Amino acid sequence: MMNLFKKIFKRSDDQVNEIPNTNLSCAILLVEVSYADFNISDIEINAIITLFEKKLNLSKKDARWLSEEAKNLHKDTNCLRKYIKIINENHSNSQKKDLINMAWQIARADNIVDKHEEHRIRKLAELLHLNHSDFIKAKIETK
Repeated sequence: MMNLFKKIFKRSDDQVNEIPNTNLSCAILLVEVSYADFNISDIEINAIITLFEKKLNLSKKDARWLSEEAKNLHKDTNCLRKYIKIINENHSNSQKKDLINMAWQIARADNIVDKHEEHRIRKLAELLHLNHSDFIKAKIETK
């Protein structure tokens, strides 16, 4: 009987690994923006890696790993709620604004802002509880 209780209340390593960290959550949202136009270019991937190096203070190797991990997770993701929840719980408004700014930089990396990319960024801003003015300000700042 005691073993049964231990099994029920024991937390497995798999359950711990299911909880993504905040950097990975941000990365998945940026990959989502780049895939919004149904085409992700090498230019966009390189822009994501460069942003990870600058904004998240990662090495080139770690930035590449993070982008690959985000792309792989994104392929199997049909709902971004858990990633948005992690960002909302762990990031300040200022950090969320920076994320939307990064999303605009990704959308502009190939010099074409597709209507689907803009729509996705608008939705992300709403889900991150940012004002429409924050969305517009980030759009203007990245021109």
